[in-house]
Amino acid sequence: MKSATIDRVRIFTSGNSQAIRLPKKFRISGQTARVKRQGRSLLITPEDDAWERFDRGIAGLAGMMSDFQRAQPDATDRRRSIFP
Repeated sequence: MKSATIDRVRIFTSGNSQAIRLPKKFRISGQTARVKRQGRSLLITPEDDAWERFDRGIAGLAGMMSDFQRAQPDATDRRRSIFP
């Protein structure tokens, strides 16, 4: 397993927000990202495109559909005739 490298980054203020300048090798695609605090650390992940999330959700549902299928009875008419 490849060992993780630790790089030093600059923290600065931008307006009323704090910002971090990321090195080129840590660039995140897209325009937005999600950030989550884990203890004293921050986890930054790219935010998925809404259509990509939708497609993954549909694909997950397709896998579940086989669980809901049941064997259909034969199409024969089993009613008794009311006329002799």
